[in-house]
Amino acid sequence: MSSQPGLFKQFIKEKPRTIALGFILFCTVLATFAYLFTGDKTPDINEQITGIGLKKPGFAIDLVAIPKTQDIPPTPFFNFLLNGRTNKYFFIPVDKYHISQDSLTYYPYDGETPTSKVAPITIHKAKWLLGDKAIQIAQHENGYQITLEDGNQVDLNRNDVDQQLKKTGIQHRTFWLGTDLFGRSLLDRIILGIRYSLFVGLLAVLISITIGTVIGMVSGYFGGRTDDIISYIMNVFWSIPTLILVFAIVLVSGRGIQNIFIAVGLTMWVDTARLVRGQTLALKKEKYVEAVRSMGMSTARILRKHILPNMLGPLIVIAVSNFASAIIVESGLSYLGFGIQPPTPSLGSILSENYGFILSNKPILAIAPVVVLLLLVLAFNLVGNGVRDIFDVKSNSQT
Repeated sequence: MSSQPGLFKQFIKEKPRTIALGFILFCTVLATFAYLFTGDKTPDINEQITGIGLKKPGFAIDLVAIPKTQDIPPTPFFNFLLNGRTNKYFFIPVDKYHISQDSLTYYPYDGETPTSKVAPITIHKAKWLLGDKAIQIAQHENGYQITLEDGNQVDLNRNDVDQQLKKTGIQHRTFWLGTDLFGRSLLDRIILGIRYSLFVGLLAVLISITIGTVIGMVSGYFGGRTDDIISYIMNVFWSIPTLILVFAIVLVSGRGIQNIFIAVGLTMWVDTARLVRGQTLALKKEKYVEAVRSMGMSTARILRKHILPNMLGPLIVIAVSNFASAIIVESGLSYLGFGIQPPTPSLGSILSENYGFILSNKPILAIAPVVVLLLLVLAFNLVGNGVRDIFDVKSNSQT
């Protein structure tokens, strides 16, 4: 198996599975560094901007960023990559704005009211920067002297305030897939949703492969009464529909992402166990296994050193296949409300929140997460088929 030359070159000969592998790698990078690619950096991509809900793909708007009054500590970079960061600003969508010498004037966005009929709002630049903490503003030659609510006074340089205002005060944002009902970026939430789908899929596969491999090897190697009992247990689990079994586990263990991948993993181990059992039944009859057994080598060492390495090909195939199944099950659970809970996005929960718009003039809200889900599942299936062809693994496990 390992002696076959150029396995990767053999894999990429077929263009569809090469594209599928590239798509999986692209989604993996996108999901891993999600907050570097999204316009919304808040935890769970849950920045709700009033006034821009249900906008069509490509909608662009200027946002006036008003600093929040409370002090928000900086977020370490690693924590930011994992969880995002609390925004230091709240955003007001505007039709147009004007910056004068000492003030910022803007016209709040109203999709139905012409700009000419919207009353402008003017705030002092220092007031923009300090918010309600500034109770009195006095100008001097180079800037402003601010009296704060606690009685202290601070001096602000006019150029520093102008630079800060130009840098962060006005942000232009384009929502490439539009916004949902709450004014959140649909594209940003899908990107983070891919992360959770891949994360749950990976951990579920690790759990199912580990449990299935151990149980399958024990059943196939020892045979006899042990094999009969384990095979009976596998048949019982095999007869229970996956979603019903997952529902039962989630209801017992509770909702939450940590319980989701455990539940999904515990429902997929049977496929692995049946495959591994069949492989072990065949491999334990090989002469090299009989030779090391006659030398007095322990059962655990025989299984770990001589049987397991020779079934890695089938295990890789079923792991890739289970990955696609885990993504589907997780999305189904989230769609039904038993999976990842809002506001944390997953492809299933995004669809659940927006499926009602499929018959309205906003179908992209429901179509986009479904398309991404279908592409992910298709990509994993194509890669799994490619790996199966390379290792010449039979699609049906031996029983």
